[in-house]
Amino acid sequence: MLQALFSRTKDTGKHLKLKFSKEDNSWVVLKGHSIMFIGGEDQCKTYITNFS
Repeated sequence: MLQALFSRTKDTGKHLKLKFSKEDNSWVVLKGHSIMFIGGEDQCKTYITNFS
C-alpha cells in the first residue's frame, strides 16, 4: 500500500507550460490555469528556465 502512495504522481498545476495563443498571436506561459507571462517564444522559454 505504501508503494502505491509513493509511486503515484499528480500534476497539480505547479509546473510552467508554454502555449501559443491564437487569439493574441503570442506565446503564453501558464501555471495551472493562470497566465504568468506573455511574449515571444524565446522570451517565454527564458522565463521558464529562470522561474521553474
